[in-house]
Amino acid sequence: MDNSQKIATALSIFLAIIMLCGGSGFLSYIYGSQTGHEASYKQGYNQGKDAGYDDGYKFGYEAGLKLSPEQNPSSGYAPQNPKYQEMKAFLAQDNTNLNEYEPDKYVCTDFAAAVNNNADAKGIRCAIVDIFYPEGYGHTIVAFETTDKGLIFIEPQFDQEVKLVVGQSYSTTNSFTPAPRADTVNRFLIVW
Repeated sequence: MDNSQKIATALSIFLAIIMLCGGSGFLSYIYGSQTGHEASYKQGYNQGKDAGYDDGYKFGYEAGLKLSPEQNPSSGYAPQNPKYQEMKAFLAQDNTNLNEYEPDKYVCTDFAAAVNNNADAKGIRCAIVDIFYPEGYGHTIVAFETTDKGLIFIEPQFDQEVKLVVGQSYSTTNSFTPAPRADTVNRFLIVW
């Protein structure tokens, strides 16, 4: 083999080694880049998630420590107990009682919730009252703690004042059409 062939062979081997090293380096770069990207993404995601959780928890905790409107009226909105006539005026303008009772669609709980929400929107404090009857049945009405006449129960389907007497029939006590099942008031729960 003459010198030019030896140089050509050496150059070919050298180029093959460079190409092999370059290809190997390129493949290593791609693999490392992808692996590094995935690892850094996971690490960044976890750090961000942890930091966000910590910040959110701290914010919520601090917000929960603030005084409620009842403790500090200037700090926010708090519905007020109405006078008896204010309650009557609110009920007269509230149209919830015009809704139609539809079994399984719009029932006593819906009437009570609507009156409660409407009162709250007007700044009037209103409670939901759950009445418990025998055999797991019940009824839902509303109540207002008036500043001049005390606690007043209202049947939101009719905007009518009602009485709750434990051990007595709700319909009989309030001169309503008798209920299709026993409606003796076992107990009731007032939720403000």
